[in-house]
Amino acid sequence: MKYRNVAIDTETLDTETTAKILSIGIVPFNWGEQVSFEELCNRPSSKYIKIDMNSYLVEDGVFTTNASTESWWSEQGEEARHVLEPDLSDLPIRDALHSLKQHLSDYVEPLKKDQGQVFCRGYDFDGGILNNAFEQCGIAKPWGYNRFRCVRTVIDTLAGTRNGYVKESDPDGFIHHHALHDAAKDTLSMITLEMGRR
Repeated sequence: MKYRNVAIDTETLDTETTAKILSIGIVPFNWGEQVSFEELCNRPSSKYIKIDMNSYLVEDGVFTTNASTESWWSEQGEEARHVLEPDLSDLPIRDALHSLKQHLSDYVEPLKKDQGQVFCRGYDFDGGILNNAFEQCGIAKPWGYNRFRCVRTVIDTLAGTRNGYVKESDPDGFIHHHALHDAAKDTLSMITLEMGRR
């Protein structure tokens, strides 16, 4: 089964489009689904990719870190900070981008006009950072022109808010600033709000 939409979240070491990416969360979905946060995190179509920070080599182009972002990470919860710790499962940035492309190809309709759409929390943040990574690594992007949609805009439009969030309790097991969890929570918020408008 291929989904019509996908939510993608990144955790990074900078807020500029040149940021080093720490991790990527991928949650394909369809409007009208009745699904739990746990299922969104655990079904085969969802994926979490953690990146080997030693793989950002000079020959890969320009990737940046920011002292204030690094300081911000030091203030986050212990579960969120796991992303800063090296792990044997970490992928080099090039492999991570290829893995992202393959996963989208396997589970999401082609990301082009009148087909699949990518939802991020601010297309100019996650989308810009991912576009830069693909460009710097010389890898063709998996999405066509104008595929990014903003999670915050969807939530504000459906909920009548102005900050891109709905007042709700966090799902059981939710970890703030975990890329997969953030993408799954945003997906659940959008689906729930859209269902409520029917």
